[in-house]
Amino acid sequence: MRRSAAALSTAVSATLLSAFWAAAPAQAATTGAADTVTATVALDPTGTVDANGFVTVSGTYRCSPLPTGVAVVASMLGMYTGATCDGAEHTFTDRRRPAREQLYTVGPTEVGASVTWMRNGSYPVIIQATKIAIDTRTVYLQAPAN
Repeated sequence: MRRSAAALSTAVSATLLSAFWAAAPAQAATTGAADTVTATVALDPTGTVDANGFVTVSGTYRCSPLPTGVAVVASMLGMYTGATCDGAEHTFTDRRRPAREQLYTVGPTEVGASVTWMRNGSYPVIIQATKIAIDTRTVYLQAPAN
C-alpha cells in the first residue's frame, strides 16, 4: 500500500510539473549558453491572518532570462506559480488556509519563499529542478485592516 501511494504521489507531481512546463511560453535556447541564471526573492516583513485562519504573505522576485525551461515561485504555504524571468522585478501573493495542524495566529512566524528553475534532465532524471533564490525570514502576521 505504501509503495502504491508513493507511485501515485510521483505520478501526480510529474503531471503537475509537466502542466507548468506545457503552459510556459517557449524559451529560446541559446547555443553555447552556460546553465547560469540569476534570481532574487524577498518576502515582505508583514503579512495577515484573518479570523478564519487564512494567511496572506507577499513579496517580490526577479530572475534573469532562462536559457531553457521555466521557473516557479513557491512559498511555504503551498503556492506554486509560474515566474516571469525577464530581469524585471515582479510581485507575488500567497493566500491560503493552512491545514488544521498548521494554524497561524497574529504575531511573528517563520516563512519561506523560493524561485526554482526547472528544465529537462537526462535519464533517469526527467525534470531537473534547482532552487536559484531562497528567502526565509520571520514575518509578522497581523489582523487584516477592516
